[in-house]
Amino acid sequence: MIIPHSKPSIDKDDIKAVTDVLSSGQIAQGEKVREFEDRVAKFVGVKHAVACSSGTSALHLALYGLGVKRGDEVIIPSYVCSSPYFATLYTGATPIIVDIDITDFNICAETVREHVSLKTKAIIVPHMFGNPAELNELLMFDIPIIEDCAQSLGAEYKGQQVGSFGDLSIASFYATKMMTTGEGGMVLTNNSKLYLKIIEARDYDRKPLTPIKYNYKMTDFQASLGVSQLKKLPYFIKRRREISSVYNNNFSEYNNVRIPQTCSRKNPVFYRYIIMVDDVDHIQKRAKENSIMCEKPVHKPLHKSFTTFNCPNSDRVYERVLSIPLYPSLTEREINYLLQRFKDILSKL
Repeated sequence: MIIPHSKPSIDKDDIKAVTDVLSSGQIAQGEKVREFEDRVAKFVGVKHAVACSSGTSALHLALYGLGVKRGDEVIIPSYVCSSPYFATLYTGATPIIVDIDITDFNICAETVREHVSLKTKAIIVPHMFGNPAELNELLMFDIPIIEDCAQSLGAEYKGQQVGSFGDLSIASFYATKMMTTGEGGMVLTNNSKLYLKIIEARDYDRKPLTPIKYNYKMTDFQASLGVSQLKKLPYFIKRRREISSVYNNNFSEYNNVRIPQTCSRKNPVFYRYIIMVDDVDHIQKRAKENSIMCEKPVHKPLHKSFTTFNCPNSDRVYERVLSIPLYPSLTEREINYLLQRFKDILSKL
């Protein structure tokens, strides 16, 4: 038995949805894309959605919509994938890298405050591993916020869907995200002016040459998979929460493991199940020897590539966290096997 770290959940209904569109002959951006946009906007609870080619292109379009340009600054957390960093560079702006909160691994309002300046035009707020960031504190800065919901579609903060708080939000539909279109992303907003500016910039065909436009379209056959996946997203979330509960009950028995921290105002979706341990490399190696693929959930904190940013919490988390396999198609047999192997590993530390 081999348990991969992550795995998409694709069934016969998903396959039929895609083949139906492929058979129709209308495979480029069309009515299915518009249907997918409408359905995701309704799910999140916002007015407008713009489907695009990836989560990174969604971030770029969101920043473009806000008018972010050369000479501006965008605040992003260090402990995140490189997508927010590159999306900021695409606009010509400067990424300002800040530290995270050690309790939830999300961008820390206190460190944001230290780096706000007259040049700050946006704050990108990823809800890491499906756990909502402290949005109320961040909204108080009165700076445009882009919620990065690449890992958190369906999570709630104070009873409201993440993605509905910021000026804009983005989603990613990469293969192993909460739901998938293979590759793909979406920008969401309640602001009609931002929506019109972004949808105008998404593609360039039969439009004036200025202002600049991008080839960031999604295809109808991708969108058809998205529509099918979205119907199952409530089950995906339910299953993730069930598995995380089982993990919590088991991993909480070990004094040398810190399990995910939650609170009443947050309802996470457990895109990743993250534990904090002292000997990450040893545990990862032992798990792999038992055919359980665990990963460091962030390849490398962004600040480690520079000498100008100090992010001690990101350093500490990077050195001590491990992501345990968790996805809707994980079977009871696989879960039991994983827990038994980890019992053997952790009891001998």
